[in-house]
Amino acid sequence: MSKAIAIFNQAGGVGKSTLTQNLGYHLASLKHRVLLVDIDPQATLTTFMGIDPESLEKTPFDALINEEPLFILKDLQGMDLAPTNITLSVAEIQLVNLDFREVRLKETLDPLREDYDFILIDCPPSLGLLSYTSLVAATHVLVPIETQYKAFQGTNLLLQTIAKVRKRGNRHLQL
Repeated sequence: MSKAIAIFNQAGGVGKSTLTQNLGYHLASLKHRVLLVDIDPQATLTTFMGIDPESLEKTPFDALINEEPLFILKDLQGMDLAPTNITLSVAEIQLVNLDFREVRLKETLDPLREDYDFILIDCPPSLGLLSYTSLVAATHVLVPIETQYKAFQGTNLLLQTIAKVRKRGNRHLQL
């Protein structure tokens, strides 16, 4: 069974996408099968991986909203990538009215878990539904934090969010 790690912080600019890409690269260099999932509509990870987000016809939007299989680009720097673009921001709004919105990403990833040792989910810089569904789908959460006072101020809210997910949405989520 693979480990699905959500790289999560509600703050922007703390290195979530950079960490996701580099952690994935190093895991792949150790011969692990790695899938990177870009759940951030800003598409920084997608861009870092050399993909033009505007050229994409399919994104995680199609999996979350239309319940299609996750679109995956194969073998980019030894990893696979589920790329995204700005259209994913619409999913956050549409998810509000959908049944079982919390488990849609988990259900999308479940059939892929045997194909990968690690699934790394690059979360958006918010405490919204895209982040919440990522935490529900994950087995672990990795929180990059800057060593500055302002960064530590937001940590309490972030930990409260993780605690809520662990209480109901994903009791087995490890920090």
